[in-house]
Formats: sequence, C-alpha cells, structure tokens
Amino acid sequence: MLADREKEREYVRSIDLSGTPRGIVAQGAAEQAQEVFDAAKDQAQVVGSGLLSFAQGVTPEVREAISNSALLAQLVANKRASADQDPTAWYAEYSQVLQNIGWVVQDHGWADYTAEGKAAEVHEKIIEVLSVALGPTVTALKLIQSAIDVLKAMEPDTSWLTIFSRETQHASIARFQIGLVEPGPADEVLVTMLACVIEGEKSVTQVLFFKYRAERARFLGNSTKASINRGAVEDLGPEIRKKVRAYMTDYVSSITDI
Repeated sequence: MLADREKEREYVRSIDLSGTPRGIVAQGAAEQAQEVFDAAKDQAQVVGSGLLSFAQGVTPEVREAISNSALLAQLVANKRASADQDPTAWYAEYSQVLQNIGWVVQDHGWADYTAEGKAAEVHEKIIEVLSVALGPTVTALKLIQSAIDVLKAMEPDTSWLTIFSRETQHASIARFQIGLVEPGPADEVLVTMLACVIEGEKSVTQVLFFKYRAERARFLGNSTKASINRGAVEDLGPEIRKKVRAYMTDYVSSITDI
C-alpha cells in the first residue's frame, strides 16, 4: 500500500503542465464569493468540462482532493489528445490519469443513446442514463438534477458558465462529464460519472439544454463507477493540489450548495 502511494506521488510529480493556457477567465467571473466544502451539505462545482455533485457525508478534504484530481486529469488529457478531433481518445487519457492516482474505475464503454428513450434535451437524457447506472437511488438523481438546475440558472458572466461553456463546446462537437461523489462502504468514496459526447451537424451551444434530436445530433455516453480509498486520496491530495494550484482560477468554479 505504501509502495503504491509513493508510486502515485511520483506519477503526479512527473506530470508536466507547461503550456497549459492561463489567464483565460475574466476577473469578474473569477472573483466570486467562495463557499467552502462542507460535509453536512450537498454541494456542486464545475471543474473544467465536468459538473460534480458532492453528497452529504463526504469530507471537505475528500471533496477538494477529488475536485483537484478531476482537474489534473482534464489538464493532462488536454495536452495528450484533441477533444475536437477525437473526444473518446480524450476521455481515455482522462480516465488513465485517474487510475494512475488510485481510482479503481469500472468502465462500461461507449453507447449511442441517440434513438433510445423519450428524452429530447441533453439534460433529460443524462438523468435517463444515470437512473440506470445509479439504480433506484432517488436522492442521488435529485442531487444531479439540482446541480444541472443551478448551472441552468447561472448568469452568463459567472465562473460556472464561463468555464463550462469554454471547455465543453467545440464547434459541432461537445464533450463533458456529469459526476456524483458519495460516501461508500467502510473507508471508500464512490464516484459515478457519465461522460458525454454530442456530435451535431452545426455548432452545439447551451449543451445541457441542446435539443439533440431536433438538431439531428448524436448522443454518446460512457457511464463509469470508481471507488477511491478515503485515506489514500487525502494523503495524495496535497501533492495534486500543488500541481494544479496555478490553474484553478481558470478551470474551477465557485462551490455552491444544492
């Protein structure tokens, strides 16, 4: 176990993020009053192209470590693959980083959900697909829906929409992640995530509320589940934070209660 953690630390230290864009969020969007992570609250945050929900019972230390881990994975994936040209290759790089820092990931593979179900907008399809992945967990689905509703209600110049729109929308292709972080059994934390790709015939905007069927766009999804050792993620957290600290203003939104 100690050998694994040292290997993970060395992996994080070896990552080179030089050349990653910075100074790309206007100060008005970045200087919002910051909430803090609170284990007693359901909260949400945008991390690059990901919208993460945190359920009650997940400690502030774990929430921060998972947020920073997701940011690290995105920044590395941005350097190694083109989200515009091959979004599934981008996700493969993203997932590989998480596995290299101790996430045990069960990947269910990509599926084309375009013609399945009755959903007409992207956010409806997300809930439809995650209802299968999460099973009969009404509370979990409500948390994800609440986070989506918060994003929908955000003003255009907030860090939530500034960051999410910039990172998700690439001409006629959009790619993003919706995730839920929950306490698991014993000393584990569980993350359920749906990676999404929208491929349209014209520009994809307002991605979560995009009417993909009316626009004759494809909806691809890959649902994954990850288990993370709470002690391990807390132990590695400071090393990851050190690596991504310089990029947080540009890629991480404020924290909001949901």
